[in-house]
Amino acid sequence: MTDDELEKIRQRKVEMLLKQQSMPNEIIKLHDINELNKLTKDFPDKIVIIDLWAVWCGPCKIFAPIFEKLQKEYSNDFIFAKVNVDENPSIAQYFGVTAIPTTLFINNGKLVRKFVGVLNYDTLKQILEKLKS
Repeated sequence: MTDDELEKIRQRKVEMLLKQQSMPNEIIKLHDINELNKLTKDFPDKIVIIDLWAVWCGPCKIFAPIFEKLQKEYSNDFIFAKVNVDENPSIAQYFGVTAIPTTLFINNGKLVRKFVGVLNYDTLKQILEKLKS
């Protein structure tokens, strides 16, 4: 390997480490599709998991602590976000969401998985482990 090639590899590793350090360590509140697009551009190698919910939704209240717990466990592997569909309907409309809670898995701006309804802790953890590997 040439010195040039080694330097390029070092640069890529530094960039990866810097991105890892700047990963959000809490749940992000998204307000529109532009914020989601920026997030996916800033972290192209990460899956963004979005919980679409509303204040009045009983099942959403059941799902919220599960989502929060898994965010704490997987904050280095995934980016977690929430969208209140009453205040910010554009993301729900963009992805054709008609029921809540809905959990979206976005990779590079594209929908890779979508679940409607409450996911229990074990089920969502299995999904995250599968996506992680």
